[in-house]
Amino acid sequence: MEESVALYLVMLIFLEFFEILWQKGNTFKEYLANLFYFYRKNMLFFLLLHPTLFFSFFAQISLNNYGFLASSLSLIKIIDLCTKIYIMDKLYKKQNLVFISETLDTQISPLLKSAGLIIYVTLFFFAYA
Repeated sequence: MEESVALYLVMLIFLEFFEILWQKGNTFKEYLANLFYFYRKNMLFFLLLHPTLFFSFFAQISLNNYGFLASSLSLIKIIDLCTKIYIMDKLYKKQNLVFISETLDTQISPLLKSAGLIIYVTLFFFAYA
């Protein structure tokens, strides 16, 4: 069991790196434009570009862990994806984005770009260790 958790942790790290690499942009607007490019092509393809979402479900089922932290990891991934889709929908349909319009031209720091790697891997470790 310990070896499988360690293997899953390594797999999660690689999948998070994959997501960091394709979700690029120096500002939030560039980041959202890159996401919208794939979303506009095909929503299913856009969802498949978020493999950590499906991996969190897979780990939960295969390791038979439905505890609070494991479920929180899956829930946070779902909320993250839904938030991205909601903001892209509002931004590209030219609807009122008062709550985020000031931050669209803000530079994204490397630490913020890798926040998912830090947060999700840490949460996974505590959920399954």
